[in-house]
Amino acid sequence: MEMFNFSAAESGRFNQALTFIPKNEVDLSLLPASTLIVKTENFFDECEQLAPYYNMLGLENGNARLVFHPAKGGGHKILVNKEAITGLSYVHTLVNQLVHLSHLISYNAEYGNVYRFTQDQAIDHYYYEFLLWTKFQAMKISTRVHALVSWHAINGDDLPVGGCYQFTQVDLQGKVVAEALKPLEGAKTLAVWREGFWDLLEELVLYFGRMAFYQQSIRPQELDETFPAEALERMVGLDTCLVFAAILQQTKDYAAWRQQKTLIRKAVVTMQEHGKGLFEPGV
Repeated sequence: MEMFNFSAAESGRFNQALTFIPKNEVDLSLLPASTLIVKTENFFDECEQLAPYYNMLGLENGNARLVFHPAKGGGHKILVNKEAITGLSYVHTLVNQLVHLSHLISYNAEYGNVYRFTQDQAIDHYYYEFLLWTKFQAMKISTRVHALVSWHAINGDDLPVGGCYQFTQVDLQGKVVAEALKPLEGAKTLAVWREGFWDLLEELVLYFGRMAFYQQSIRPQELDETFPAEALERMVGLDTCLVFAAILQQTKDYAAWRQQKTLIRKAVVTMQEHGKGLFEPGV
């Protein structure tokens, strides 16, 4: 990988960050050496220039844009929004995108050019479930790596005494999940409820991904007093929501995702059916 517009110190921290990603989680050696990582001051302009050539994949955000080349051995690019990163946050952003890239390479090799999918093909190939899973994994891994790099930036390169890192708890952003629930709670029709459902799922996978850094099995009510358990129970069914999180937590690599994708879909469908029951009692 080649980095542009990053300082020597930033590149050094990023290379250190990569050492905190075990091979059985993401095999970075499989990523093309030609992958470019570019920090840009004209992020949104460059993204707009890409639009005619690369469709949105559902992984884009205001921090970075992955330009995925579907050809085998193709040159990929990660555009980083200089204005959106501060301090060591670029580490979190870059690791997040590298996890997506690794997963996309495997997915694309199995199902073909993701840019050419029709909606029916995306459903048949579990693409939407894939997006939820890779967002969870990317958040889990990047949260851990960023925490470790930040610890060493303060405490030096030596391992902690006893080999055990200690961290203060961060904001798990349960309030963001609560905000994502509001359109569902205010919905007057099932169609409106469904419009907000996938936005809620995205916030849930990001939330559970952060939490996975702190817990081997996800038990949000033990860590986060802002976790909107009652609202989730009403809107999607809390038990199903936690089963969904547990499946994502257990699905640690692409091979596991292939085995668990039907269970991920089953959990999503069960939550959808719960919502349907709010508007069609007895269903």
